[in-house]
Amino acid sequence: MSPSSVRSPRTAVAGLGSGLGAGVLGYLLVYLATAGTIRNSAAFGFLEAFGSELSVWQVVGWSFLNVHGVKTLVPGLFGSTSSVDLVGTTEAFSPLLYAVPVVCLLAGGAAAATLSRASSPADGALSGAMVAFGYFVVAVAGLFAFTVSFGGNVVRLDPVTTVLLAGLVEPVVLGGVGGAVAGAVRGGS
Repeated sequence: MSPSSVRSPRTAVAGLGSGLGAGVLGYLLVYLATAGTIRNSAAFGFLEAFGSELSVWQVVGWSFLNVHGVKTLVPGLFGSTSSVDLVGTTEAFSPLLYAVPVVCLLAGGAAAATLSRASSPADGALSGAMVAFGYFVVAVAGLFAFTVSFGGNVVRLDPVTTVLLAGLVEPVVLGGVGGAVAGAVRGGS
């Protein structure tokens, strides 16, 4: 594949689609692994009893972005804010959840490189890094969709790490690695 084909619309579309797919698949895997535990937790039941608008899918969203290294910001006393990692602090959640974005982004990068017909590790890395286009959309959408207000307080994800870490750095790096592997395999065949 020539360098100009790496920058083709096909490559951008493959990256966008693969990134969106990786993000949605990652969220669904975290949902399957955590929704029952969240739904049956005492804290969730307490909030529900007091009329909170909090939904299981939103708490799953916090968990999904927590496994990317993004903290959930929770209001505290006297206007303070605490940073929480639900997956890291809840014994009911498996630490294997941290592998979900890694596997999904590696696979997304490989898919993007394959769809763009990358035939070398370098071309594959460039194509695979394009998953950031789609994954960024998922991360930013989550930033808004997983924000919850109740009782005058707002619980939300840290916007800086959501955008920079989950939306850009991890997809570029992991998608690039997955793409480089796919490009090497395709170029060697």
